[in-house]
Amino acid sequence: MQTTTLSIDGMHCQGCVQIVQNVIEQQAGVKGVSVSLDAKQARIAHDANQVSPETLAKAVRDAGYPAEPA
Repeated sequence: MQTTTLSIDGMHCQGCVQIVQNVIEQQAGVKGVSVSLDAKQARIAHDANQVSPETLAKAVRDAGYPAEPA
């Protein structure tokens, strides 16, 4: 199990947080996710053999929120 932190821009409300959380939860190998609007970050517990930090960041970017591994 690996924990990845993503820095995420563009979240303005709890609706944005929910969208980001849903996108991350849909990725293969994700076991848990916590998204913070205040910190502009997501902490993700995932299986490193199934999904990489960059793949997680790309999924968030594809949803319209600039994201990079922190």
